[in-house]
Amino acid sequence: MEKIRFGIVGIGMMGRMHATSLQRNPHAEVVAVCARTESKVKAFQEEFGVPYGYTNVDELVNNPEVDAIVVATGADAHKAPCLAACKAKKHIFCEKPLAKTIEDCEEIEKAVAENGSKCFTVGFMRRFDPSYAEAKEKIRAGAIGKPILFKGVSLDPSSVLEAHLEGVKKGIYVPWFIEMGSHDTDLARWFLEGDPVDSFATGDAYVCTGLADYNDYDNGFSLTKFDNNTTAYIQVGRTATCSHVESEIVGTKGTLRVNSVPRKNYLSQFTENGFVEECQESFLARWGEAFQAEIDDFVDCVRTGRKPETTAHDGTMSLKFCLQLHQAYLDGKKMQEGSTNEMLFQVDYMIPYLSQAHHEQEGTRYWRTGRRRQHRPHPFSEHCNLCRRRSSGSCLRSEHRACRGGR
Repeated sequence: MEKIRFGIVGIGMMGRMHATSLQRNPHAEVVAVCARTESKVKAFQEEFGVPYGYTNVDELVNNPEVDAIVVATGADAHKAPCLAACKAKKHIFCEKPLAKTIEDCEEIEKAVAENGSKCFTVGFMRRFDPSYAEAKEKIRAGAIGKPILFKGVSLDPSSVLEAHLEGVKKGIYVPWFIEMGSHDTDLARWFLEGDPVDSFATGDAYVCTGLADYNDYDNGFSLTKFDNNTTAYIQVGRTATCSHVESEIVGTKGTLRVNSVPRKNYLSQFTENGFVEECQESFLARWGEAFQAEIDDFVDCVRTGRKPETTAHDGTMSLKFCLQLHQAYLDGKKMQEGSTNEMLFQVDYMIPYLSQAHHEQEGTRYWRTGRRRQHRPHPFSEHCNLCRRRSSGSCLRSEHRACRGGR
């Protein structure tokens, strides 16, 4: 069978990485590239040996020598090439998130459905990481019983914060729960096999304070209840010293943990100054295998006619979840600015109670649960849940606000 001929739209970091992955696949080749700047297109052509170069996406997708395209532009520019490629009856690999708005996602979904038998997938590459893939197989085999909780932590280094702020000012970048959270929202739906219902989120622009002017944040923390009575805790941030990702799936009969501490090797060194382990220098070193596997799987889908596991609908639902978390963050900020209905957020304590909301009324605490409203002793009544010091009353009283950084 002849090689699948790919065109790549967008030649930033992701576009270049997918071009490299395609060149490694014996059943694929890159024959066309498209970007806004002609000089960058020509440089890309020379570096990767690509015969066709364009600055107009319609010209690329209508090239009869292109079988499939990779959309690797920014999220704000995903819709146009996806719709054009669907109209031209091409196979499509689109980077995450699928789009910036639900309306755009649904428009893409409709076009994909009308594209018939052509393959479409969204680049949620963590599904193809060997550790995550094995975790899913163990869940399917019943190794941990019924999954009831997903915990996802995705942290990037602070070195990218200033560039992100500039992108936010220009309207190019999206808030953290949408940009970084899209992987974890997809994994939560994948592992828990449900969809989100209610979310609570908090966080702030702790380091890059300028983000606050744009309703953005450098760290976000969230808790979500799903329609099948499961729960997801998702934390995103970009103030870490190095890239760090961890996931945990808690079941009724056991727990699976993907501990993605970015170790460079398995060497541990004991010195007079302590215990030392070397970290990888880039996230590509950790996720390179997953990026290659997702491209290889897509090429195989195109060759065999097999339907990709990750669909356009998954892209839509992931974005809905991300937007729900971002809106919950904005709602939480409003509550912090003056509402008496403040919600506690300390995941170590919150998870056992799975409470969606709680408030005070004349010194009495109530919970609103999924089944009925219950009145019971407050588990935090003896200790402030934010600093864990003994408290004579509510941990939300003014004398305890210092526990939250003086707010």
